[in-house]
Amino acid sequence: MVPIKTMRALFLSSLLFFTVANGAVEPANADKDSLPQEDQMLDVDTIFRAMGVPYCMRKCIDPFINSTTSLWYMKDVVSQARQVCTLHAQAITCLKNDQFCDHNKIFVKASSSVQYMCATKHVLFERMEKCLNPVVDDVMSICDKQCYSRSNLTAFSQDSNVKFAATVGGNAFIVADHLGPLCSSLQCTLPCVTKKLNSKCALSGWLSLDMLMQPFDAVAVMIDQLSVPLKDLITKKIDKQCRFAVNPTRLNRIRNGDFSAFNMDNL
Repeated sequence: MVPIKTMRALFLSSLLFFTVANGAVEPANADKDSLPQEDQMLDVDTIFRAMGVPYCMRKCIDPFINSTTSLWYMKDVVSQARQVCTLHAQAITCLKNDQFCDHNKIFVKASSSVQYMCATKHVLFERMEKCLNPVVDDVMSICDKQCYSRSNLTAFSQDSNVKFAATVGGNAFIVADHLGPLCSSLQCTLPCVTKKLNSKCALSGWLSLDMLMQPFDAVAVMIDQLSVPLKDLITKKIDKQCRFAVNPTRLNRIRNGDFSAFNMDNL
């Protein structure tokens, strides 16, 4: 059986990877005056340290995370996809070379959306690339303004409790207690991106949704295999805005376009 600590780490990593991958790992020698104000506030390093991500993993994944800056800036997202795929593969290879760094394969599972796009669905994305290229940046920008993904991520990275967790080597409980706004943004972002991409390029929204659901599926399946008392305990400990992410039935409904499954806890 997979340890509870590992499942908790995978859940946090999956959720935070979805949002952190929309940011950039700021170089140590970055010129603060040359960065936009919003990027001065985003502290990805604090987020990773608060999660307790070890240095051996950071040295492997930081170049890949840094390659996703196009998502944060919402510029040339489609054209940057190949570079993202290449650096993701390099990160996986790097971690394999250090077998003791991520033996539970948390990064592999948390970033499975990227692997799914790069290895499994790349042919479909290539067919849609011509249609997607001129519209994706605007869709992401519109959905961000509606869903506050970047502002909520920035606020999370600046939260005093999260910063404290970073200074003590990471604390999953503290991080988990502050995920509500990020889950709220996710509940808004997935339907927004899905519907708007479908309206611009047929079926592209469903393909994107399918890709983005991959890491949550891995967590939900593991939790669903636990005993009922333990599963109930984990569910109760998670912010109600995040509970959809550990429920296979709800995830399947969301994957099939029933976005009301996000809000079952509020009924």
